[in-house]
Amino acid sequence: MSVLSCVLATTVSISYATDLSEDFRAGKLDERWCTCQIAQNRPVTFDSDPQEVGDKHAQITVDPSITDNKCEESEEIECDVPNGGKIPNGSAFKRDDEFPDDLGPSFIQGLSDHTILKSDTSVVQRQELRLTNDLEHDSAATHEYAITFRTTKHEFSTRTRWITAQWKQEPLPSYGDGWSPSPFLAQRYDGGILNLTVQDENCRCLIASAKAPSQTFKWEEGALSQCKVTYPTKDEGEACTSALVANYGSNPWLDPPTSGWTEMRYLIKAGRDDRDFIEVHQDGRFIVRISGKIGYVPAPGTTIKTKFKMGHYRNYTPSTDVLEVDSVRVSPK
Repeated sequence: MSVLSCVLATTVSISYATDLSEDFRAGKLDERWCTCQIAQNRPVTFDSDPQEVGDKHAQITVDPSITDNKCEESEEIECDVPNGGKIPNGSAFKRDDEFPDDLGPSFIQGLSDHTILKSDTSVVQRQELRLTNDLEHDSAATHEYAITFRTTKHEFSTRTRWITAQWKQEPLPSYGDGWSPSPFLAQRYDGGILNLTVQDENCRCLIASAKAPSQTFKWEEGALSQCKVTYPTKDEGEACTSALVANYGSNPWLDPPTSGWTEMRYLIKAGRDDRDFIEVHQDGRFIVRISGKIGYVPAPGTTIKTKFKMGHYRNYTPSTDVLEVDSVRVSPK
């Protein structure tokens, strides 16, 4: 089992009713993955698990040489397929790729703030796989994502902003230069601490995490208390109030993904209605159900869609780290 859990599909169709399944057993990526944000000198590799004869898992590696890999226009075309939902030329709406990305504030306590260690390095590093555009789906349609992965133990003692899986929405109207619509759901690894965040527009809330060295708050039912502004103004990183409500399991702390394979399962119905929700399970254990206004307000007359990416997207970090993905399943519910 490995850290790149993405698509679980036995058939491929432009229909949203298609189940997707990927176990990487073939030892190669198929046409459902777009690799334009994977560095050519650090391609995705595959390895076997001695405990599972014949099985393989994917390995996504990031090292100090990696920069913010961006998709060029010619590469972006490879992510599209016939009827894949391209936005017409001249549209007032934009794809996620047209926005600058911003890792934004971190919530992890007990760690020092991140600083760039070398002035000649890129500010961020990206090694991400994403599903092709035909596998995007209506954000309001309930889908289950199950990702089985593990990763190297990270010893860096800073709040390094680090995303290992993200769910983004598009099309979104242009909000002006310098603003990045953050993933409405993100699986993070800040400072080597697994944690999950959800957006209510420009208010990001911590919904679950593994235990950090000096974590002082407790998970409580009702309104979320750990929320910060993500819009790049003078208030960025300040506390904000969201409409999100949490219901936690009896043991909501996440287990770290470093001691062995773990499966994160997400049931997602994103939208601006009180009935919308995200439910999280780890290895069959109920963690949390978040309900309320999830994600962004769609532009009038548009259907906002969900796009899935996984791998590494982090502040510059002087270490080599591997995300291993054993399987990814995506299915409508």
